[in-house]
Amino acid sequence: MSQRIVLIHATPLAVTPINDTFKQLWPEAEISNLLDDALSVDRSKESILTPRLYQRIDALVNYATSIDAAAVLFTCSAFGAAIEACAQVKDLPVLKPNEAMFEDALGKGRNIVMLATFGPAVKGMEEEFRELAAARQVDATLSSYVVPGARDALNAGNAPLHNQMIVEAALQHQDADAILLAHFSMEIAYPQVSSAVSCAVLSSPQSAVNKLKRVMN
Repeated sequence: MSQRIVLIHATPLAVTPINDTFKQLWPEAEISNLLDDALSVDRSKESILTPRLYQRIDALVNYATSIDAAAVLFTCSAFGAAIEACAQVKDLPVLKPNEAMFEDALGKGRNIVMLATFGPAVKGMEEEFRELAAARQVDATLSSYVVPGARDALNAGNAPLHNQMIVEAALQHQDADAILLAHFSMEIAYPQVSSAVSCAVLSSPQSAVNKLKRVMN
């Protein structure tokens, strides 16, 4: 019997990239999509994750459970601590967007570079990476760089410009052991970035789908 994976999105920009990645890497998976695009708007207004945002994350997972989710994957990287708190009290897998990519990155080396397009997400992601590296006793460092204007270009429908800006940023850091594309929305730049640089390139959607496939099979 198929097991339903519920994807929870805080921006429409993440919907197509992760659904396309499932089609490529795990086409048999049963996918349902929940979108609350006010989440990213409200998160951008706050310097920290507020109690109300924690409550909203929990409510979304409760709804996913009510529609028979066997697993939940969040696709917005700005809510890590709230997602983790929720995951600790649920009986089903609840994955943060980037945890699988960070796990993969620790196997690539010590010098990891992360490119991001949504500034409010970066601090929490850096904390997640450091905690994971410490827990696994891996001596790795994460250096983050926000690519100015790239997300605005994507919001305006200019994907080629978005991708070009990500590639240009990646070219400045190809001495890293791996370059991480921080957000699910950046998946569309992955083919160009991976062909432009000599180091490994990791994307959140690909790592997340592969982890869910291992966990659920």
